[in-house]
Amino acid sequence: MIKISKESNKKIIAIWNDYLKQDKRVIDTKGRDVPNIDSQRRNAIVDLDKIITGFLKGEANVHEFKTQIDSYNKRNNFWGFTATKGQMFFNQLVKNNLEYETELSRILKSAISLPENLNDSLKKISQLEKFTRSRFEEAPDKRKVANPGSISYFLSYFWQIGNNEKWPVAYTSLIRAYQELELWKDLDTQVEEYKYFYSLNDSIKNIISTKIGEKISNWDVEHAFWNFKGNPNSSEPITTIGSSLQIKLQKETPVIVEKNEELEDEIQITASFDLSEYLIPRVARLVELGSDSEMSSASKGVAFENMVNEVFELLDFEVKNLGQGKGRNPDGILKYREGNTAFIIDAKAYSQGYKLGLDDRAIKEYINHHSPKLQKDGFTKIGFIIISNSFNSNFDEFVNDITWNTPVKRFILLTSEALLYLLAYKTKNKIYLDQIIETLVQLGNPIEASDIISKFEDI
Repeated sequence: MIKISKESNKKIIAIWNDYLKQDKRVIDTKGRDVPNIDSQRRNAIVDLDKIITGFLKGEANVHEFKTQIDSYNKRNNFWGFTATKGQMFFNQLVKNNLEYETELSRILKSAISLPENLNDSLKKISQLEKFTRSRFEEAPDKRKVANPGSISYFLSYFWQIGNNEKWPVAYTSLIRAYQELELWKDLDTQVEEYKYFYSLNDSIKNIISTKIGEKISNWDVEHAFWNFKGNPNSSEPITTIGSSLQIKLQKETPVIVEKNEELEDEIQITASFDLSEYLIPRVARLVELGSDSEMSSASKGVAFENMVNEVFELLDFEVKNLGQGKGRNPDGILKYREGNTAFIIDAKAYSQGYKLGLDDRAIKEYINHHSPKLQKDGFTKIGFIIISNSFNSNFDEFVNDITWNTPVKRFILLTSEALLYLLAYKTKNKIYLDQIIETLVQLGNPIEASDIISKFEDI
């Protein structure tokens, strides 16, 4: 175990006490309660264990295994595996090592199987790290390949499915909390990092267990420190019980997601950066422009459409602007020729939010007019995106009609703020366009800023 100072010891107990004051509530990144998360995890473990066992026994190949894990976690995301260090790492690992599929399958089967002890876990990390790092260092575009820095989280997730009492998951949010408490030190390899993380986690469990007189679990530590570092609803400075000492452990500045006025009690979503730091000043005004109430509707509409198209250009789409003044057309066509993918886009600069109504007929006309042209040009995957500051009606029936009866197979409602966050993460994390498209088609409607933060923020 790691030796922890008396001052840090007090801070750890303060974090635990603050968690107790919250009635041990577990909140997701959108500020919603996750009731009985431990029970839900135990139920999920039964299903996930079957999927993992099937792969280890050769009943599923690595592609099928990846898809099964992805599908299950999208419906039961109790470990945050759908984010960057989980499923995205897995997708890149498989996609960019097709010529090494046999070797990758062998390494994965060995690596994700339950370790006998800590030394065995470090050997498994080393094996996958060596395989991944060699490809990463050779890659001309590192955005396209699996990042070795994800391995500790990736493997410890699978180990926890096998034995949650033994194996803590190396969450980025936990490491950030430990950094803020000055308990963490940067290490060169994933092997060193997980070894230190495991020992530090044990030390923290021991401190809390000794204080309260009962054993606590890895999940208890995880929930308590998420309440401290990741929960957007947790209290501000933590004060130690029985002492006048205030432990000023300030959190990152929260990024407030704009909601409709009737939802003023909605929570704040945190990101690890200031949005404006990763946007050029011109497009940073998109949300403000969409809510402007002084410009004429025509002027505002043109400006908003042009700015939306500009953001998509910055995301590396090939953009054809078809906005106002160019006949009865949508506002633009996005093309990604490498993936044979195109999107018809319509930007709605409505300050009170967009509501489906008179435009539904026009949307079908746009699709019927442009889809044949796109198909003739070789685009086999066609989608439709509406961009607005917010959405005020249920589009489910309309979306089902479109995706069932037209060539459009993905109909996406995307908020202006979510679009800006997508651009910010693209700039910050050097996300490749195919990953951006994958995110847009996988997330449910409407896609809000919190969804993009949850997808790309390290957990």
